[in-house]
Parts: sequence; structure tokens; C-alpha cells
Amino acid sequence: MKAYLTQQGLTLLELILGLAIMAIMLQIALPAMAELINKQRAGSYMQQFSRHLGYARIQAANSQQPVRLCPLSGTECQSDWQRYPIVLSLLNPHTDSAYTLRQIPPVFASHRLIYNRNQLQFRRDGSLNALENGTFYYCPQDSFQWHYRLVLNQAGRNRLTFHQQSCPA
Repeated sequence: MKAYLTQQGLTLLELILGLAIMAIMLQIALPAMAELINKQRAGSYMQQFSRHLGYARIQAANSQQPVRLCPLSGTECQSDWQRYPIVLSLLNPHTDSAYTLRQIPPVFASHRLIYNRNQLQFRRDGSLNALENGTFYYCPQDSFQWHYRLVLNQAGRNRLTFHQQSCPA
């Protein structure tokens, strides 16, 4: 009776070939994975931002007091929407004081949030102050060819859309 030897593992050549194939696949997948993570991060932030704008509008109408939304540093509104936290404040016109309702953290470090004014103020009826309507642009790193656009109309309503093209701002 002959004894047959059975192979219990991989040869060195098979192991090296398998690792080389995995390395090639990983090199192809990593850039796509980075873009997917950035899209998810941007989409999540902009959905949260859209909900906060809606909340500010409703809060102004319910409290019958103006609500300000701006990137805040100390007590001053800044024009840099990407570096400072965005704060929603209920304004008391009689005492010139502001009560913080909510705070949104700044955007991810390599991304940009662009708006052409340094603050928004919702009036007591939920609409915006004159000429404060406009468009927010959320732009990722320059290597990605997409962006989010949030359009805010004079009535205080917003519409969020995703665009498969580089950031216009």
C-alpha cells in the first residue's frame, strides 16, 4: 500500500501571488473608499445643517422673537463659515441679549462651507431679513468632482441638492 503525502498549506509562490493580488485590489479600492467617506461626511453634515435651519425658522415663529444663525467666535459673528461653530441664538430685542439654542460644529477640516454673508436672521414670522437669502456651498477637497448646494429662500425655507461637478465657489 502506497502512502500519499497531502499538502497541508500554501507554497511560498502561492502566498506571494495572493498578497500581490490583494495589494493591487487595495490600491484600486482606497481612493474610491476615501471619496465615499467624504461624501458620507458631507451629506450628513448638510442634512444636519438643513434641519437646524428649519428648527431656527420654526423657533422664530413660535417664540415671536428673531433667531440668528452665524459662525460665532466669542460674541461676534464671523464670515468664515468653515472654521467656527455655527450657533443658533434666540435674540431678545428688548435687552439686546442672545440665548444659545443650538450649536453645530465646524465642517470637516479639509472641506469648505461657503456663504456670502456673515449671518442669517429669521424674523418673528419665520422669514429671513431682507436680502439674506442665498446659497450655501459645501465643497470637499479639490480632487473630488462633486459638492452640496443648500438654497435658502426669502421665506426661510431651504432645499438641499447634491451635484456631480466641481464646486463653483
